[in-house]
Amino acid sequence: MLGVCTPVRRAGDPAPPVGVPDPREAKAGELLFDRTIVSAGDTLFARGAGCAPGAQATLTTGGELVGQTVADQSGTFETVVQFASFEPGYRPVEARCDGEQEPLAAGIDMVLVSADTSASTTSVLLPLFLALSFLAVHYQMAARRRRRGRVRH
Repeated sequence: MLGVCTPVRRAGDPAPPVGVPDPREAKAGELLFDRTIVSAGDTLFARGAGCAPGAQATLTTGGELVGQTVADQSGTFETVVQFASFEPGYRPVEARCDGEQEPLAAGIDMVLVSADTSASTTSVLLPLFLALSFLAVHYQMAARRRRRGRVRH
């Protein structure tokens, strides 16, 4: 299962919570996404309008095919967008409909949201080993000072 498409909000429906995209029908000549920021592994849906009924809609970014579908009877389309590679930053996306000269355009921001914060064995044991080594050397030096003090008396 690739994901669930966000339902379109109708007039009179309550506004979505702050930070949640406001899903709506695309207007002619418009390409919309169900979110504006994605991270690796997120499912992204595109919605567009302005194609001829039954026309093939092809979505690309930098020459890479990221989505493809057929427009419905009203010339609108909806499809999953799948990027072959994840590159943090802004990615412009174009949707071209068969027989149309001007592409529909929009963009998406790709962000990294997780980092490996787990400690490796080496990163934990090395400071511990250094601390124990320091204490051992310090203890030996203190013992030598005590022995020298006894010999002089």
